[in-house]
Amino acid sequence: MNAKKYLVVAMVLNTVLLAFAVSWSHRVTSEKQPSANDPTRTALTGLSGKFGPMVETVLPALKDGMPPAILDLETGRALAEPPFEYFSSRVDAIMAWPRANGVDISCSVWSSGATCVTYNMIVVPVERKSWEETTEEQLLDNPALAPVSHSPRRLLVLGHNQPDIYIFRTGEGTLGMLRIVGLDQNGRGVTIRYKLINPATSVAARSSF
Repeated sequence: MNAKKYLVVAMVLNTVLLAFAVSWSHRVTSEKQPSANDPTRTALTGLSGKFGPMVETVLPALKDGMPPAILDLETGRALAEPPFEYFSSRVDAIMAWPRANGVDISCSVWSSGATCVTYNMIVVPVERKSWEETTEEQLLDNPALAPVSHSPRRLLVLGHNQPDIYIFRTGEGTLGMLRIVGLDQNGRGVTIRYKLINPATSVAARSSF
């Protein structure tokens, strides 16, 4: 094969590789884009100082002895806590994992009820009417939601005569409201609803305390 043919073959291969790279880039980009119904896209899209859309999701419970998925309220992603062996039996590592991964809430279900557990969140129960009546300003100005260096885990019990509406601040400083709706249709998870205030506003409010 002479030099001219080598040049033609090289040009063809370069064109093919370039087309493949562009196609792959578009594919990866499209896979990273959240769908219109993805909480990642909707939970934090409120105007400055306003609640974003209400998000409803089901927290899957403990299954087959495996730890439950823990939800990150800001992104809508759920992570499964690694098994006990992963932490080399270190309690401090187990306690630090949720904070390091920015996750906020999980749930457990049994025959007679369910509970949710919050991680590094300030959680304050409020009256049921507060879900509709509470304003963003009331959350931003609430001293009970002032930032702290660490918040202990809280157990939220699902049941009669138990609070089901809460205001909160996540470990990342995002303010919002949470409603524990109840067991899902299959009884294998807990349905929750929540709404968040735009994080830019929350962070600015946090620095003002």
